[in-house]
Amino acid sequence: MIRLLEYFIYLNIVISTSAGLLIMGITNYFSIDNYILYGFFGFFSTLSVYNIQRLVKSNINKKTPWLNWVSKHKKLVTIISCISSILAILLFVSLITKLTPTIIILISISILISCFYVIKIKNKSLRELPYVKIHSIALTWTAIIVAFPLLNEHIYTWRVLIYFIPSHYLYFIAIAIPFDIRDLKYDLLSQRTIPQVVGVKCSKIISIILLILSSIGLGVLFSPNLFTYLFVTAILVQVLFILFSAEKRQEYYYSLFIDGAIGLLGLNYLIL
Repeated sequence: MIRLLEYFIYLNIVISTSAGLLIMGITNYFSIDNYILYGFFGFFSTLSVYNIQRLVKSNINKKTPWLNWVSKHKKLVTIISCISSILAILLFVSLITKLTPTIIILISISILISCFYVIKIKNKSLRELPYVKIHSIALTWTAIIVAFPLLNEHIYTWRVLIYFIPSHYLYFIAIAIPFDIRDLKYDLLSQRTIPQVVGVKCSKIISIILLILSSIGLGVLFSPNLFTYLFVTAILVQVLFILFSAEKRQEYYYSLFIDGAIGLLGLNYLIL
């Protein structure tokens, strides 16, 4: 029962809630009426993708403790995946204003990346290709959580396209780097993740620099009114968690703290 509770909290509720808060906050900031529905879409789409990916990854030989848990509870995880997928699709259909070619391409690319991130073609998944893992994560998050609602609501000024969306891409790369530090003992050397290439210390420096650049892009170049106390707190909290990242840290440190801190950024957008 404890493991079941931990699985739901660490790997499902926290990351899905953070995604939901972020997309809800962004859509609220841009005065989109359906911001709550977007929040639920972010929650259930994240819940769906993460559980489906873990179901696929649970078939590998070298497993993390969480994947071992998934292997023993495949029926439950399958049910969660199916229900969350159906709800995500229904919410997507209710939110879509016009199925433009841009939206179709954006969603199609996101689905393909999410699938082939774990599904192998010729014995290689996207996450196992050199230098690809971290960008596939950042691209998917940026596409679904940031770009999709803005494009769907026809909000694509040059400031949004040049500063707002790219700044979030940098943010997602920055907070994905600690997870590569965590996965050092699991990732193949051929994956050439940032910690494998430059080491843990330099990886932390790169992550913090990217967070600073993201902050400048959002709070200076895009709109100074984003630079609130909560915004600064959300960034500083991530910096703190990055500094204390280590290969030996437990799963909850990453899935509860670093993933959870994404929600602070969403709250900042939500209260503006």
